[in-house]
Formats: sequence, structure tokens, C-alpha cells
Amino acid sequence: MLRTLCSIVVLTTLMTTASARELEFSGKTWLVRDSNGAQVGPGPNVFSAAEDSVFIDSEGKLHLRISKTGQVWSSSEVILSEPLGYGTYELQVETNPFGMDQQAVFGFFTFSRAPEQSHRELDVELSYWARSAEENNAQFVVQPESLPDAKRRFVVNHSGTIYRINWGRGFVEFSALTAEGTSIQYWRKTTNVPDPADASLEINLWLFKGAAPQNNSPVEFVVKRFTFTPAENR
Repeated sequence: MLRTLCSIVVLTTLMTTASARELEFSGKTWLVRDSNGAQVGPGPNVFSAAEDSVFIDSEGKLHLRISKTGQVWSSSEVILSEPLGYGTYELQVETNPFGMDQQAVFGFFTFSRAPEQSHRELDVELSYWARSAEENNAQFVVQPESLPDAKRRFVVNHSGTIYRINWGRGFVEFSALTAEGTSIQYWRKTTNVPDPADASLEINLWLFKGAAPQNNSPVEFVVKRFTFTPAENR
């Protein structure tokens, strides 16, 4: 899921603006993306920083929502406030994506504002991509996805699924596991793997091609926790 140039400009503004809304989640500070009513990538979508779009509940879980205000559907995104570099990025998603609205996309990914090496983007994405006959609802991607062997698609039908991106020098390992630790999917890639530079981590929930949810209802994903383990040889 490559962003557009417009999206990059918005991200740059967000990362440098002192007034950007901040959240504390899993012991780290995150910036809440706000496109100020403009449609930007991915999608394009309007991204809202409203407290009912992105919030932390009493148990410390992160909630991301797609919701409608007036005639406008808004998506949501949080951006880690600092780059972490090589290591293992792990996210546990409480929401089961099986049967999710076919227009919605949940993303967990690395991203750099600089365009080199395809923005250093490594993706875990949950979506049916608006395809009614699509069985797979999850994918691992090393951008650009147009290259051969750039992604793996598979099915997730579990609550509490754990997703990992283990990023090292010259390789990346993607994993999806059940809450009990049983492997759902594993993929190791050693070609076209970027270095991290200033890439940060982002989590978002958005609408494919900016189209309204197919059931015309709000969409919500709940993230239980995020952890990062630095690589030993960085």
C-alpha cells in the first residue's frame, strides 16, 4: 500500500507540528493523523484525529474506527513518534478480520517520508480489497508490490492474532500466529529488503479507493498491544 505524494506532505506536517494529538499506547507515544478534511492517500480518505475515531480504552487497548460524520466517511491512523530501526515489531490484534467489511483495510507497516527504497515500506494488511469472491483476507508485502515475489496472501480467522515483522540487515521475516502461538503464516524474504533509515511504524484503518463500507456501517478494529525488540546486531 504505497501512499501518494499528497499523503507524504500531510505526514511531514503531522510529524513536525507541536499541536498534533498524541496517545500513549503500549508504553510508547503515537501521533494521531489528521488530514484536516482533505482526501489523502491511502484511498484516498479523510483521516480524523477525533477522540471517537482513535482512542485508548480503560484496559489500555487501541481502538481505530471508520465512521461517518454528515456525508463524509473518515478513516484513522496512528504513527509512532520515533523510528526504531532493525528489530522485531509485534502487534496483537483483538479483532477477528474474517468477514470484515470488504471495503475496509487494516494496516500495520513501516514507512519513511523519503521516497528512496519505496519509502522503506513493509506491510501487514488485513482486507478483502472489495472483492466479493476473495477468500484471503491477509497479506505480507515488501514494497513495491509490483515486483515478483513481493507479497504473500493468506486467511486469518482468529481473534487475538499476533503479527510480527522481524527486520534485519538484508532480510525480513513476517509471521502471523494465533493468540496461543500456533503459526498461521510465515514468510522470509532476502531480496529487495530496504534498510530502516528513518522509517517509523504506523497502524491504520481505511477504506479501499475511498469508497463507503459495503454495509454502510462503521468499522472498528481493536489492538491489544504493541512490542518492539531491538536486533542484537544493529
